[in-house]
Amino acid sequence: MQPEEGYELRSRIFGGLPPDVFRVFSGDARWLYADLLEYIDRSVFGDVPGIISRQEMLDAIREFLDRSERGVELDDSGQEGHAPVGVDARAFAAYRRLVDTGWLTEFRDRYRRVVDINANARLVLATLLEIKSGRTRSYGGEVLQVLLQLEGADKDPENRSEAIRNAARAARSFMHHLRSISSAVRQIEEELVGQTDMRTLFRKFFDDFVEQFLISDFKRLKSTTNPFRFRRKIIDTAENILGNELRMVALSDAYVREGRGEHADDAYGMIAQELRAVIAVFDGIGDYLEIIEGTNQRLERRIANTVRFMDRIAETRTERIIEAIAKIGNLPGEHAVELEIAHSLLPDDPVTGREDLYQHKRSKEAIKPQKIRRPALDPAFLAYRHALDAYRTRTTVTPAKVASYLESALGESKEACAAELPLSSLDDFFIFERLRTLQQLGDGALSGRYEIELLAGAFESEWISCPDFRIRRVRRASSHAGA
Repeated sequence: MQPEEGYELRSRIFGGLPPDVFRVFSGDARWLYADLLEYIDRSVFGDVPGIISRQEMLDAIREFLDRSERGVELDDSGQEGHAPVGVDARAFAAYRRLVDTGWLTEFRDRYRRVVDINANARLVLATLLEIKSGRTRSYGGEVLQVLLQLEGADKDPENRSEAIRNAARAARSFMHHLRSISSAVRQIEEELVGQTDMRTLFRKFFDDFVEQFLISDFKRLKSTTNPFRFRRKIIDTAENILGNELRMVALSDAYVREGRGEHADDAYGMIAQELRAVIAVFDGIGDYLEIIEGTNQRLERRIANTVRFMDRIAETRTERIIEAIAKIGNLPGEHAVELEIAHSLLPDDPVTGREDLYQHKRSKEAIKPQKIRRPALDPAFLAYRHALDAYRTRTTVTPAKVASYLESALGESKEACAAELPLSSLDDFFIFERLRTLQQLGDGALSGRYEIELLAGAFESEWISCPDFRIRRVRRASSHAGA
């Protein structure tokens, strides 16, 4: 295979799938083959760890066709060979169809023919069966899975670094499920808007909407134990891992050691990207929930209005009244003709008016305006808030603080190693421990002015123990550096 062909094969959305894999779902027998593939995956292979022989596969297909009781003709035209002696012709035709389209792979194991499902086709089949099994998913299980993965990586970064990637994958899968729910709910709304038959309207609402979405997914979000109570904890845990330099270095080393990254810097970037993906997913959950909630309210309001006015619609029979008036107008005679026609078109029940409705007795005394007095804030609370703001200002490391620190430390020098940098106070410590993430600090605000080089060995002091490094000035800072 040419290099260009290999790249094209990998870049296509279908990857290495057999080219005719979806052809089995065309024609009159498409539903039969869809059920047959599900039967083969769950019943024939099932818990079998290896492959099965061709004869066992043919017997299983024959049994399925006998139980399916469908009058579908299996066209074996264009297929090579005929059914061997003693093999059911319909079962052999279905088997050859699956082999020719790439779903089944046939090869020899010593002196017998064995069959297995194509590796890439198996992934497609698993996805299709997951779609068939329903759109519902346990929100609590998805959210809790992400939280447990992050907590495991935070507690044991050397041995559970894979949990970071699993958490990002579970978060993306959860977001895709939310998107599918919001899209499906909109589709149900479009279908309900076009319904005029009451029976169809109620059936679609309760069967298609309530059973598939409202009860199984959305109703959980209204309970006191809703899964999103872990949302803030997930974001905090991911942000704490990102801000803990020692934890990030340990995870990066584990990524390199376990083969998920070639270099520590690459692994560091991958871990940071995966953690930011988790944070972005759970930060944006609220927007999708608002879309689902708004659509849910519109659907419930439409059903409520239908129930409310259904009796009136049935009683008034507007179309019949219009038809009767049109026929009366076409009668021969003078314009003023007196007719005695017994009718029951209009209801005899009296109309309910404002005077029939219960009204609360209003007070005769006017309500006088009153002054609203705001209670004075507790001085202790104000002092606490002031101290908290001061603490946050002091501990927050910004590109301006780092630039001021480095300019003061470097002076006229172009570079300095870790031992030459000042580290005698908490303010120095807060900046010093973030220097190794200089390229990512403030979205790379200082990457054009300084660069960091990791050295062999470790730096030890009474403040910190970390890998040794050297800071180098790329270009001399301007006079307003750090502003």
